[in-house]
Amino acid sequence: MNCSPGYNAQVEENLISKSAETWCRTALNLTPAHSLQFDALRVEASHRSFYRLKSAELPQTLVLMLSPPALENNDQFLRLATVFGNHGLPVPKVISSNLNKGFFLMQDLGSQHLQEVYGTAAQEQSLTAAIEALVLLSAVQDPAIPAYTAERLATELELFEEWFVQKFLQQQLDSAAFQKTCVQLVESAEQQPKSCVHRDYHCRNLLYQNNLLGIVDFQDALQGPALYDIASLLRDCYHTFDEAEIDQWLHFYVRLTPALETLPYAQVKRWFDFMAVQRQLKAIGIFARLHLRDNKSSHLPEIRPLLLRLLDLTAQYRDLENLNTQLKQVHAWAQNHPALALKP
Repeated sequence: MNCSPGYNAQVEENLISKSAETWCRTALNLTPAHSLQFDALRVEASHRSFYRLKSAELPQTLVLMLSPPALENNDQFLRLATVFGNHGLPVPKVISSNLNKGFFLMQDLGSQHLQEVYGTAAQEQSLTAAIEALVLLSAVQDPAIPAYTAERLATELELFEEWFVQKFLQQQLDSAAFQKTCVQLVESAEQQPKSCVHRDYHCRNLLYQNNLLGIVDFQDALQGPALYDIASLLRDCYHTFDEAEIDQWLHFYVRLTPALETLPYAQVKRWFDFMAVQRQLKAIGIFARLHLRDNKSSHLPEIRPLLLRLLDLTAQYRDLENLNTQLKQVHAWAQNHPALALKP
């Protein structure tokens, strides 16, 4: 067996357990004499790890997902892989699985993420494909997909205050004022038409290889605010589009979405921006929690750009003036935090 770090800059030593290797070989009818290489893929914001499998005995590469059963909802992953696949969405086919151990062998959809396509000649084509697939995904209705409740949205917002401000920065916000803003953001989300939402539809979960789109990390999908996923895509935590591009692609999405196309664009844009604020606050909380609780510092460099984008976005809305003031204070605290290495 050969195991190399691949994209995973956080891994010092990649070791596939003997149990996982044996299971892979059995599932693929490979003997110990056959070569089998495991290349570690990018660290993500969960307890799962991924490896690309290569062997001279295989007609193509595959992806191994190790997903701890006690920490991840593996049953839901399998259910939604079937649901989305049956609706024609480009999600990976599951070739073999062991739910007890959390081992999954899947189709390899490619190694090029949208993040690597942005800024190239393929950007427009890839975004068109991503938005058209999002329209298809948003129409999915299935009993396996539960509701995205107001309580859950509010709990996610609390991650910012608890994990980033209190535990990471060791500071205190005006909690009453922050909670008032949280209520505004949740109310805005609740006012939107409802659809199926992927909940992590961004440039690191979308692949674009040989002019074909691939969608991964879909197991947390819910029925929720119709603008959630397009806000994730266009106000991405890992890439910044200019406002003209955002309006261009948001208009494109709205034209393809009957529940939104008859509404005033100003209302849609407001919902979209408030949704982006909710998601980015949540993301910062998760990135801090990854560092503090899970010993994963891979996402810390994303915090400063997100704070700056949140400052710009919240400054555009009088209703978010209080949040903007609080974020200025948070940004000042963050500049003095050594783990962030913030610069003016």
